[in-house]
Amino acid sequence: RDIRSLVTDISYLDPQEGIRFRGKTIPETFEALPKASGSDYPTVESFWYFLLTGEVPTQAQVDEVVAEWKTRQVVPQYVFDAISALPKESHPMVMLSVGILALQKDSKFAGFYNSGKFNKMTAWEYVYEDASDLVARIPIIAAFIYNLKYRGGKQSAIDPTADCGANFARMIGQCKEYEDVARMYFILHSDHESGNVSAHTTHLVHSALSDPYYAYSAGLNGLAGPLHGLANQEVLDWTIKFQQKYCKDVEPTKELVTKALWDTLNAG
Repeated sequence: RDIRSLVTDISYLDPQEGIRFRGKTIPETFEALPKASGSDYPTVESFWYFLLTGEVPTQAQVDEVVAEWKTRQVVPQYVFDAISALPKESHPMVMLSVGILALQKDSKFAGFYNSGKFNKMTAWEYVYEDASDLVARIPIIAAFIYNLKYRGGKQSAIDPTADCGANFARMIGQCKEYEDVARMYFILHSDHESGNVSAHTTHLVHSALSDPYYAYSAGLNGLAGPLHGLANQEVLDWTIKFQQKYCKDVEPTKELVTKALWDTLNAG
C-alpha cells in the first residue's frame, strides 16, 4: 500500500484517509458540485466535468453535459440482440462485456486509425469521443441486462428528461430514493487512482492502440475477478447469509456481530 506505482492528477487513494478526487475528499466533492434537481446529491454529469477539468462546473456547464450524453446514449438494437442471444444463466458481467464489444463497430478511434490520416498528436480527441459514448451508453446497457436477468425481461424506456443516475434508477424500476443511490454509487466508482486491475487493464490494452471498446471490455473482464469487482458481489452474498443466520429471531447486538465476524475470519 505504501509503494507508489504510478502518478495521477485525477484521484489519490490514501490507505488511511480514503480516496480524494482532484484533491477533494468524498464529502468535500459532494458538497462542492451542483446538485440534481430536487436532490441533495450531485449528478454524475457534474462529476464527469469535475474529473476531466479539475474545476467545479456551473449549472449551465452541467446542463450541457447532460444534453450531450442524451445524444450519445442511444444503443443500437443489435447490441441488445447480441446480449439476448447469450444463455440466460450467463453472469451479468459476461453480458456487459459482450455488449461493450458489440458497440465496437461505432469506435471513432478505430475509424480515425483506419482512415489513413492517423496522427498521434490528435488521437486523444477520438479516444475522448469513444469514452464519452461509452459512459453515456453503459447505464442503458446495464439496465437492459438487469431487467433481462431480474425483472423477467421487462424493459423500461429511457427517460429523456432525467440525468444519468435518475434515468438508470427509473429504467430498472426502482423507487425515487434509489435515484440518489445510483448517483452516489456511480460517482464513488468513477475513478480509483488508475492502479486497480480494471483501470490498469484498460491502459495496457489501449497502449497497443486497441480502441476504447476493446480496452473497456478487457477492463470489465478483470473487474469480474473475485479479488476485484466480484468481491462486491461476495460481500452482498455474505451479508444476506449473515441476516439469514443471525438476524432472524434475535437482535443483532454488537457482541453478536463481533462473534459472527470472527467466525468468518477464523474460517479463513
